[in-house]
Amino acid sequence: MKKLILLSIVFSSFTLMAQVQETDSIPSGIRLNNIIDPFFSYASIAAANVSGGLDQSSRYAGQLYAGLNFDFEKIWGWKGTRAKVSIANRHGSGLMNEVGSVFEPLNFVGGQNTFLYDLSIEKDFGDQFSLKVGRTTSADDFSGSKLYFYSLNNTVNGVIRALLLDGLMSTFPFPTWGARLKYKPSSKHQFQLGAYQLGKGIFDDTKHGLDFSFRNSDNLSVFFQYDWFGNIADRNARVYVGTHQAFGTFANFDSGNESDYFMRFYGHVYVELIDGLSSFITMSYSPYGEVAKVPFQSSLGINWKGLVKSRANDRVLFFATVGSFSEEWAILNANQLSSEIVLELGYRFQITNYFGLQPALQYDIRPGGSGIIDNAIIPGVLIETNF
Repeated sequence: MKKLILLSIVFSSFTLMAQVQETDSIPSGIRLNNIIDPFFSYASIAAANVSGGLDQSSRYAGQLYAGLNFDFEKIWGWKGTRAKVSIANRHGSGLMNEVGSVFEPLNFVGGQNTFLYDLSIEKDFGDQFSLKVGRTTSADDFSGSKLYFYSLNNTVNGVIRALLLDGLMSTFPFPTWGARLKYKPSSKHQFQLGAYQLGKGIFDDTKHGLDFSFRNSDNLSVFFQYDWFGNIADRNARVYVGTHQAFGTFANFDSGNESDYFMRFYGHVYVELIDGLSSFITMSYSPYGEVAKVPFQSSLGINWKGLVKSRANDRVLFFATVGSFSEEWAILNANQLSSEIVLELGYRFQITNYFGLQPALQYDIRPGGSGIIDNAIIPGVLIETNF
């Protein structure tokens, strides 16, 4: 049934796009100006656990992401239609095992291989609706903010990390089949609904993102998110709230049982405090502790651009995260676990528009949540280039 639902969503989406585009006029020739937009980024993190944790070690991890954006309106006259193709490569290794933590200090760890990532098409229907289908992930559209990407630790970077720890959300660089419908009735309000395939081997990096198959054993991941854009105390603000639900069969932590349903709630509040100074707070919660390793997580972020007047594009960065572990997962590990707290302080030197250098210091309190591992001090540096 889950397979049929997802197949129907994807097939119906492509059919709807085709029906709309058949009514559009197609030019006799392809215009070559500004129809293809290539992009390329490479980033790497080097970090060391210099105190505490389980082992004093250093590690390096890097990520390459490159691809092409296509404007089908300019190519074939398909109004409001665009597509994206990309590849990703991750290499190196992380420090999580050496620190003894649940959260990884180097956020480019996970899928250390080469992948075909984006293979999707998106169509606008007027000014309010858009539909995206193809090979993608829920992390591209849900529970994210550009402010998260300045963190070296994966507690913040990308999406609200607790959602990924459930193992029931597709994310970079592991693409799956999916569809996302966006409705934006005004500049202040936006609604999104997405459905994504969850195959049993969703995080198998040996598939290189090339497993396009549907299986009867696949699970289904569904997201709904509401965004509000406006002002709080006359300052720019954004608030989003959402739910993630999973349908299928997935293992519980306790006694080898299985569940056929899962839900998590999440939210985010961003407020610009003064010119250049942004703040955000996130929260996520799931009552399904038999599936959720971290039922509750909250993160705070501060991003201050231009604090140093002579360095107008530099940023001072601070992040703090607390994650509480489920009793069921603690029992599985024969431990009494409370919470893990990660603090991160960094400074980003924006050398040019295309190149940034960001040293940072992480402090991991109660790695793994047991209290028997010494707090860890982890200095590191991020180097990033984008074209």
